[in-house]
Amino acid sequence: MNRKRSGGMLAALIVLMSIPSEMAYARPKPEITVISEIMFGSSEEYAPELIYEEGEKLYRLKTWELEPVKVSPREKHVEQEVLYEGIENMESVPETRSITSKEDFSGLQVSAKYPVIKRKKVNEEWRDDFTFPVVFHSYGAEIYQLGGENVPIDGEPLRLELYEDALLSEIGVTKEHYRVTSTVWNGAPYLDEGDILCRDATAFGKRKVIDYLITYGGTVTYPEIEGYRCRAVYSLKEYEQIPAEEKKIVSNRVVEAVEYDPDSAWIIRREAIVLTVSLILVLLFMLLAAWLIKRAVEKREEKRDGCGL
Repeated sequence: MNRKRSGGMLAALIVLMSIPSEMAYARPKPEITVISEIMFGSSEEYAPELIYEEGEKLYRLKTWELEPVKVSPREKHVEQEVLYEGIENMESVPETRSITSKEDFSGLQVSAKYPVIKRKKVNEEWRDDFTFPVVFHSYGAEIYQLGGENVPIDGEPLRLELYEDALLSEIGVTKEHYRVTSTVWNGAPYLDEGDILCRDATAFGKRKVIDYLITYGGTVTYPEIEGYRCRAVYSLKEYEQIPAEEKKIVSNRVVEAVEYDPDSAWIIRREAIVLTVSLILVLLFMLLAAWLIKRAVEKREEKRDGCGL
């Protein structure tokens, strides 16, 4: 039983003696370095915060500097949707569009032209606002010529909508997107420069219009740009030792507080911890020495008794 107890005491002593002095008391880092994010623009008015908090400890700004940083070219996909309303044909929709994209973190703006990458039909309707002029040339008695068609004219009113294909062909469109619903004469007959009898008319009808949602897009490349970042060194300050009424942090980043030397206070606490640990080690050493002496005496007595027998 005594051997087991002595072995445990010896192991405990060895463990305590092997603990580094730094682990006998946990002290926060005396200084920390804080590196800010990359910044752009004017650096003349920049200044880091005077107080920095880490691990529930407050640190005061000691030194700081601004160091230049080069940011390599970056790529980003950009898109822009444009709604074109009342489109009669896709030829009127631009194939490219200039897009200005702004980079969030640097504020850099780049403008470039991008092609159509998506087309979407969002609405379709027929509108009754289609009209166009028609010129008829006389081709014999009671007959006018319309393109390749011979149109008999039998007084009023005109019924040229019956010749819709020929009318639409005159203006280069088809029935897929246009309809002729009526025609009327426009004035009396007249002679043209070639002394050919002509007469003007007006055609009315419908046209199909479509609303398209067009998406332009591509890849924008932001060029290399130079910024800066702040490297600030903060030293530990034991603000918890300062009464609340004696410290004040104002909006202009000036800190007013009663001067306090944290090193001297920490030294006192550290010495107290070291002294306590040292006393424990000395006590254990004395107990071990007393036990070793006792064992040596017991062994001599056992040996003497054995010789006497």
